Amino acid sequence: MTGPIYEIAIQEVKNGGVAEWAAARAPLLQGLAETKGVEEDWTLKAFFTFPEPGPLPVYVGLTRWSSIDDFNTASSAMMALPQVQDFFGKVNMQAFVQVATADGKPFMLEDYINKSGQVLEVAVRTPKPGQEDNFDAARAGFFGKVAEQPGYIFDREFLTGDGQRVVMIGWESQEQFMTALGKLSQMPEMGAFFGIIDASAYQAAVVE
Repeated sequence: MTGPIYEIAIQEVKNGGVAEWAAARAPLLQGLAETKGVEEDWTLKAFFTFPEPGPLPVYVGLTRWSSIDDFNTASSAMMALPQVQDFFGKVNMQAFVQVATADGKPFMLEDYINKSGQVLEVAVRTPKPGQEDNFDAARAGFFGKVAEQPGYIFDREFLTGDGQRVVMIGWESQEQFMTALGKLSQMPEMGAFFGIIDASAYQAAVVE
């Protein structure tokens, strides 16, 4: 993994305690702002889960680091801190991954997602066993249809160090996302793509 990377933390808040989660998160945000290698940080509130939402609130946290080495150095130093342990005690992590762009080209999320009401989808998924060679073609077929929908902004593919595939998809509004989802769910391209992948985490979140 070379160049800037994104740390993605999909956080289900234990017991629905958003106030406690926010209080535990505050010192972490302050620490990140002072940490070498941190370029940008976002926290978005999820409103849609695939296949079905659970009863607890979920937040999608993203941090862009200048390099995986900076992330690893900071992570080693921070994980033992009591305030970090306290925060992790407030959440169930649906996903905690570090990713780089699949094509190796730079990606600045703020160039696309930068105003209230916009939606970011984040999914962590892998091809089912035996379907690895079919992934790219099925993805191209499905995302070709995604890109035709009103409100679509972008989609970008990422990889983790161990080969998991992660996608980010941007939409102009929650209403346009939901309308597009309704249309896409009726298309064979969506069924073909979702039929060959296993999704370990999938959230759509809104910029507040």
